[in-house]
Amino acid sequence: MGGFTSLMVGVSGLRSSQNAINATSHNLANVNTPGYVRQQPFFSDSSYKTVGRRSMSYDQIGIGVDLTAVRRVRDRLLDKAYRQENGRREFYEAQMRAIDEVEEVFGEMDGVKFQQYLEDLRYAVQEVVKEPTSQVKQALLVQSSDAFIRRANSIYHNLEEYQNTLNKQVQNQVDRINALGNKIHELNKKISRAEAGDVENANDLRDQRDNALDELSGMVNIRYNEDPTSGIVTVKVEGVDFVSESNVYHMGTKMLDTDKDSVLLTPVWPYLKDNPVYNLTTKVSTKENNDIGSLRATLLARGNCTANYTDIPDSSDYDGKDAAGNPDGTESAAYKRALKIAQYEGTPLPNPADYVGGKNSNAYKKDLVTYQKEIEPSSIKTVMAEFDQLVNSIVESINDILCPNIDAASLQAKTGDNLIGQTYVDASGKTRTITKDTLFFDAENAGYGRGENSEVQGTELFVRDDVERYSKININGKDYMVFNDYGVFGTESLYTLGNISLNEEVLHDYTKIPLSTKDGGEDRARAEALGEAWNSASMKLTPDYNTQRSFMKYYTEFTGQIANAGNMYDNMINYQTDLTNGVNDERLSIMGVSDSEELTNLIKFQAAYNASSRYINVIDEMLEHLVTRL
Repeated sequence: MGGFTSLMVGVSGLRSSQNAINATSHNLANVNTPGYVRQQPFFSDSSYKTVGRRSMSYDQIGIGVDLTAVRRVRDRLLDKAYRQENGRREFYEAQMRAIDEVEEVFGEMDGVKFQQYLEDLRYAVQEVVKEPTSQVKQALLVQSSDAFIRRANSIYHNLEEYQNTLNKQVQNQVDRINALGNKIHELNKKISRAEAGDVENANDLRDQRDNALDELSGMVNIRYNEDPTSGIVTVKVEGVDFVSESNVYHMGTKMLDTDKDSVLLTPVWPYLKDNPVYNLTTKVSTKENNDIGSLRATLLARGNCTANYTDIPDSSDYDGKDAAGNPDGTESAAYKRALKIAQYEGTPLPNPADYVGGKNSNAYKKDLVTYQKEIEPSSIKTVMAEFDQLVNSIVESINDILCPNIDAASLQAKTGDNLIGQTYVDASGKTRTITKDTLFFDAENAGYGRGENSEVQGTELFVRDDVERYSKININGKDYMVFNDYGVFGTESLYTLGNISLNEEVLHDYTKIPLSTKDGGEDRARAEALGEAWNSASMKLTPDYNTQRSFMKYYTEFTGQIANAGNMYDNMINYQTDLTNGVNDERLSIMGVSDSEELTNLIKFQAAYNASSRYINVIDEMLEHLVTRL
């Protein structure tokens, strides 16, 4: 071996050891840096110098060692597993946050419980049953009713506000997803330029890119692939191209197009003609692998609009029968409601044949599918609809007892007046034709109030904010009080939360509550009917329930349903957290930096550096001896 060749062997060892020391020092400097991946030097023999040739082999002399690469120690399979389980965990955590917010709104876990308002109202009703004309009892009923409806409206308003909060979160997440896409794209270009000469690996830049992928996996379902030649990573989000080799296809947001006024946003792909990112009508399950990402969970929890009691179909409303007991869709409550809405909105009239058969009717099946796709998946919309159903039932039960109605057919039969077929102008200014189902105030069976020492009838306890209960009309020279129902102003005609308040008349004069007879005595039958309304089983929580519940039992099951959902999500989170942490622990055991191990490596490479240095000194002395002494 020539002297200078031997010197090169020492120099290569010195250079390789120095680079290894630099890599180890870099590891130690980043031992506490989140997302940093341990870098490991790899060595290989330098090229060999051929000095001779034999029949079966070559005579070669090695000329040293080379640092082949400083590579990150990372397991791609563990990365893929972590990102999938992390996305699933974030999905259920977002759902759990929505349930926590609902529980806080109702105060059942902490604070003043809404159940207390129900208890107070029930107690006030029971006291009125004992003494219907007592001003003290009536005052208690009015005050309890006022507190009840105010609190109920406040809860519903808070749920609407939380929907708006989730809507802002949707926009924030979309912005963050786009920012991560930009970051990955920029890092792709930097990594590609740095590694173009095949001299070094852009390890720190790769760490940043992997951290961005980790964060992105928590918000959306991603698939990614790295080109082994260029080092560029392409990313698909929810099966659609997001980061390509040359571009980032940003996600956008668009106002939802629903049949209800809505300011809620939905994520779309602008480059695909605003195609929605998600199909939220599909059932969510781990089997379908669509329970991934906090963005999807936020959209599901928020829903696409507000909800009310009309969104919950009741099969008993779809089973119309005539006076003889024969199936007749025109007599079903659901058909009558749909007919009035269609007449108000000017849409095609419903087919009565679709409203026969209860659960087997075409209309019920259609409305049930709508409920299962648009209401049930959303925790906020489900709570809104079920809570509004409770309040609506309480309000309409009390109002219908205090202000009873009678249909035109029955009223015409009782009075002999010619009503059916007559026209009148309703509260909205539209001309209506009286049908046999048109409702009127039943003055003959109504109670009396004693407001300001005068007899009054038709004073309801709860009022709709935009529509009075009755409108006064004149038919053939005679005055009637026609009930303003669904066909007057659409949803504004409903006794629904956000549209109900206590009647100001009874708030200022309790005696106007119609709980007296015409001669001023106690209307005990009406008072007892109020008490019976609380104990009668008349409500089903969801379309799947077969048994009906009283108001109090309904609310108990309602809150229990929320608690069960929270418990289910909590169990899923615990399971996913353990699974995610387990995979991440395996990742960290491979890619994490151990300071004790790195210190050991530092000592080893320093020893190698010193050995190479001594070797060079020996060769230097030999060369000096050869040059100066011989």
